[in-house]
Amino acid sequence: MAHHGLRPDSPGRRTTTMLRRLVAALLETPLLPTAELLVGMSRHLSTYGSSQPKADLAQLEFAGRIFELALRLRGSGVSSPDRVEALGVSAGISKREIRREFLPTLEVLGLVDLERDHEGVIKAVSEKIPPIDDLYQRADSVLNNVMPEPLEMMALTILRTTTIMPITISTAKEECAALGPEDIAIRAIENLESLHLCMRQRSADGDEVLFNPNVWAVDKDHSHAALQAEDGVVRAALSGVLEEVAATAGMPEDEIQSGERKWVDYAVSQGLLLRSIVTTLGGQERAFLFSPHMGRSVFDAPTGADPSGHVRQLIGSMVFARRFASNRLFAPTAFLRRLVRNGEAGDASNIGTDYSMLETAGIVRVEPADRFKKFVLLQADVAEEAITYLEDSADGNTTSGALQGQRGYRHPEAERARRLVQSPKEAAPSPSASQGILAALRQEMGRRRYDR
Repeated sequence: MAHHGLRPDSPGRRTTTMLRRLVAALLETPLLPTAELLVGMSRHLSTYGSSQPKADLAQLEFAGRIFELALRLRGSGVSSPDRVEALGVSAGISKREIRREFLPTLEVLGLVDLERDHEGVIKAVSEKIPPIDDLYQRADSVLNNVMPEPLEMMALTILRTTTIMPITISTAKEECAALGPEDIAIRAIENLESLHLCMRQRSADGDEVLFNPNVWAVDKDHSHAALQAEDGVVRAALSGVLEEVAATAGMPEDEIQSGERKWVDYAVSQGLLLRSIVTTLGGQERAFLFSPHMGRSVFDAPTGADPSGHVRQLIGSMVFARRFASNRLFAPTAFLRRLVRNGEAGDASNIGTDYSMLETAGIVRVEPADRFKKFVLLQADVAEEAITYLEDSADGNTTSGALQGQRGYRHPEAERARRLVQSPKEAAPSPSASQGILAALRQEMGRRRYDR
């Protein structure tokens, strides 16, 4: 009986198995869904001109653009090929790519049905794209379909890990060890550096630390924390705490489930987490935790760093009002919007007792209201910034306050508007790749010189 394809023990099959295991591991990480990571990476790469680092990540870029097109097609029903091509062009995808690559791939993934004539020409496109959360669960299928190279999966692994926390170069290599040799991991790191998705920092002892500069403040020395986390147990404990806090703006510290108090204290001491305290006149005190991801994207330049801590203080106070106050505030986001709109809000007795720290910070002033006390807004920009980090639930109430910037999806129209004023970036070839390119050029020049 003839066997086709790869033998069970062949290097190609082993590589494929390792890639699939890594895909499964990536999909289990809750901080940023793999689909969002792929969409973000494809958009990030689209701002760069042709270069070796960009070419090395071509399959990941293709996977992200698959999701990009699917998100634009979702809810469109039956469309003509011309309409789909127009949607693709607006996303930077050529008509030829739409017909020859993207639509057939979407068909294989079960996201569209293609109606063809007797000559095989596409006549109609029927979308079958599920809700966004369900669509993002297809990331494993998309990656299995495009089959990224080991270098690309290394880059994706390193990007995710360095987004969660700074790590040493040796740890980054260990994360990639199952995917291929060390020289490929080095090139993956160099590519991420060229594309401004990673940055190195040298510690006092000479060890190099790797982190995502778009997430972690570049003026902070994270090398000590990364070196302390070289122990696998320490790294696992820290990453669990960081991921749990990153999923919620203003996480009550006493509700942390993923690690012991000592890891929270350590993360705060190293600037890997930020802590805000709410103290009432009655002596009640609550600590709320924040990730430095506030206002920061994995891919874009950092914004909204909140150096004064006033935004965190206001968010912490709103979470306190929602969860712990004697007179609960059931819709903090709506309350803040009213405070911004009218310049004042509230009429409750505990406003005069539970929020003295907001007054101390100069964010609000407490004044008499019709019956009890009210807030008078003094720092509108702080309140507006806090609103952007609090996500409303379906009934208009705010839960514990998930960070929109962590799990949100940038609307295509906003993304296109941003691109209109952004010139293409250039990515310098990585040192290891440059050596290979120069060697190939020398060989080609020699061939031409001797007419071979």
